[in-house]
Order: sequence, then structure tokens, then C-alpha cells
Amino acid sequence: MKLLPLLPLFALACTSGSDTQEDPGDSGDSAVVIDTTPVWEQHRIESSSSMNGIYASGAGVYIVGSGGFAWYGGADGWDFMDISVNGQDLTDLWGQGQNESTVLAASTQSGLVAQYTPAGGWTTGDLADTNEIKGVGGSGPTQLFAVGWGRAYAYDGTSWTYEPLPDQNVKLNDVYAEGSEAFAIGEEGGCVHRASGTWSACDTGVTASLEGISGSSASDVWAVGDGGTVVHWNGTKWQVEEVPTTQKLWAVYVPEKGSVYAVGSAGTAIRLKDGAWEILYTGVDNNLYAVHGISSKNIWASGNRGMALQYRDSE
Repeated sequence: MKLLPLLPLFALACTSGSDTQEDPGDSGDSAVVIDTTPVWEQHRIESSSSMNGIYASGAGVYIVGSGGFAWYGGADGWDFMDISVNGQDLTDLWGQGQNESTVLAASTQSGLVAQYTPAGGWTTGDLADTNEIKGVGGSGPTQLFAVGWGRAYAYDGTSWTYEPLPDQNVKLNDVYAEGSEAFAIGEEGGCVHRASGTWSACDTGVTASLEGISGSSASDVWAVGDGGTVVHWNGTKWQVEEVPTTQKLWAVYVPEKGSVYAVGSAGTAIRLKDGAWEILYTGVDNNLYAVHGISSKNIWASGNRGMALQYRDSE
């Protein structure tokens, strides 16, 4: 896999400033101009909340965040959605479908999972667990998973069921599922894999804490985390990727095989395209906690202080 040359650290924060920066190169005799013009459009929500989860469909974008708040909208503005979670922070969002077929699930900080359909609105399911549920994911409304520190739950369309983990001390932050198979990642490179209804330990090969996970299939799974860590499961083993940032990466989205978007601290956004990683300058310094897309060319990200961004790939 080819890589774009690593950029100097001062160019990696993806913050606003001048549109170009100079890299003196190894010799110091010539300068390479780096274009840092922002390529994302800002569609900020008028809120101080952290936007922790996002789902983008062709009909609109759903965002959930701290304080139990949720919004629906996009480039033309945002509408508030009422979720009865007693002000608990919403930590993650999974979604599928659009318009009347939309199905959403949002995890909370104290053992609740809020689920949404246009016909029924938001309802909450109690996992009988007072600990924070960090991540939620699934392959459909009857195959959902929720994970937290030392815990995992599965939903069959009717009820949530606790599922034992091989190590109750593993601190899980996010989960990705393909059918009944799932991967969950967390602190200190922790990883568990679900197959045939049973969770087992897996080795990512890193000790950095991993925050987000996504994939295009059970043999193409990506996880991101501290210090710009990116690891890839190819169906046989986890491999560490070299990427052009050392910022913490909070979330990753894989719209299709060979296309990967990741976002993180200080407005960082990177993508894998045609086998090479590149920075997509955002022009903001907000931490970006979530990323999702309508397609590989229409991507949304959200972060702290009400930040929402859209990237359109014109190529």
C-alpha cells in the first residue's frame, strides 16, 4: 500500500490559518508549498453540546450528543429531536435506511439504548446496567450490539441480552457488526471478536487506546485511536497503517472497500483513497468525534461545540 509523504507536525492539526504552508524539505534550499485550504463545509448546530454520533442518509443527517440532545437536518439547517433519556449524554449513533425506513440506535452514559423509527419516534431500552455504554452498532434492526467497559449486549429485535466477554476487564469503546459477526475495540488496543454467538479475544498488535471502528465487510475492518493509530483487519490478521497525523483519531467510516475516512482531535480529518492516505483540511480546531457518509463522495463529521461538517469529493 503506497503512502503519501508524511507532513511536518505543524501541518497536521488541520486548523484554520493561512491557505498554504512551506516545507523546506531535507536540503533546506527549496520549499514545497502545502495547500491547507479547507475542503469541508461548515454546517454548525447552534449548541454547545459535543456531537458524539452521526448517521447520514440520502434524506438527511442525524446527530446525537451530550446532554441527551439530538438533531435532524443538514446543509439547510437543523431541527431538534426530543429523546427521553433524562439528560444523559448520548455517546454513539448507528443507523440504517432513509425516510420511512430509517432505523436508529443511540447509546447513553448510563445503560440505556434509545431506538428510533419515523412511525414510533424515540423509545428507550434499559439494559439494567448503570455503567456507560460507549458504542452501538449492528447490521439491521434485529441485529444490534452495544458495548462498554467490561460488557457487551445483543439485541434481537425484541430485547437486549447480556453476553459474557472473555475478559471482564476489557474496556470497549465501539463496535462494528456484519450480520451476527462483530468486532469491538477499546482501551490499550483491546479487541474482542464475536462469531457463532460467542465473544473471543483478538490481538490488534497495538497498545494505543482505540476509539472507533468501521468496515465494509467482516474481512475489511478498520479501527482508529490514540496518536494517529490506525489498524486494519484483512480477514486474517490486524495490520498497522502509517498515516499522516499523530493526532488522536476518534472515529472512522468505511463506505466501501479501499475507501476510509477518519476524524479526530484539533479538526483532524484524513482519508484513504487509491491506496494512499491524505489530509482533508477542515479549517476548524474542534475535536471531531464522529463520521459517516451518504456515499464515498459525500461525508459528514461532527464534534464538540456544535460542529458539523460536510465533505464532497468532486473527483
